[in-house]
Amino acid sequence: MKNLIWIIFISLSFSACKTTKTDYTKLELNSIELYNINNLNISTEYVTKHWNKRLQEDGDINAKIERLEIINLVDIKTNKKTLVLLGTTNQKSVKTATKLTAYKNGLKLSNITVTCTNCNSDLNIQLNNKNWSCISDDTKNDTCTKTVTLVTE
Repeated sequence: MKNLIWIIFISLSFSACKTTKTDYTKLELNSIELYNINNLNISTEYVTKHWNKRLQEDGDINAKIERLEIINLVDIKTNKKTLVLLGTTNQKSVKTATKLTAYKNGLKLSNITVTCTNCNSDLNIQLNNKNWSCISDDTKNDTCTKTVTLVTE
């Protein structure tokens, strides 16, 4: 009987110690602490400003980030979910994104950002075996382009 009581006590202790994972996709983005690759706290305005600057510098992309959101992307090869910060522009065919990881009391942006342009699909960015790829609903569309940016600062 003593052993049964100890087993119940130990199992209750383990279940009480479990931490709940935060579902960042359901939270208001401005309520989440974001960090850059240098572990500095940044705002969504900061991300939008820098992503828009990069879009303008990357060439003939006449688009601006209108909305940021956190989504889960399912890798089509590994079937694993990855938390992603997705920037939607004023053109449906342009999306930009970066992977997110848990850091301190919030999320840290990856040093790799991908932008898909001229890809006619609602969600034209996907992960394939942990690598970014761009997709288009139009199989004849050969202008669908992926640009990868490595942040080093």
